[in-house]
Amino acid sequence: MGALSWKGLHHVAIFTRDMEESLRFYGEVLGFKVTERFYDEGEKADIAFLDLGNTLLEIIAPSDDEWSHSSSFHIALQVEDASKTFAALQAKGIPVVLPLTETHGFRYAYFAGPMQETLEIVEPPKKP
Repeated sequence: MGALSWKGLHHVAIFTRDMEESLRFYGEVLGFKVTERFYDEGEKADIAFLDLGNTLLEIIAPSDDEWSHSSSFHIALQVEDASKTFAALQAKGIPVVLPLTETHGFRYAYFAGPMQETLEIVEPPKKP
């Protein structure tokens, strides 16, 4: 298996119990622009992405109080090929939190770090 190939930080995510209040704070108060908002059936959550200039902030509002992720935020690392990276991380024995999934053209998966922090690999949609 070849070396892992990272393209950089894609986004940082936080969880909220009140999406509208979070959007008011990050959008109206701090001035970050909402670039995308949707309901993700796979994660069962209302999701918004805000542009911070050099990266994105993802705000996640789970519809289920029994959210299965071990931490209240995650770091998303952009990759060229999510399938290859997923296989390489599995081969290294890194615990899978969420298997490889596709939503809105994004291919992603969650893994657990050594302190149970959540790491995401994400392959954005290819630009035409």
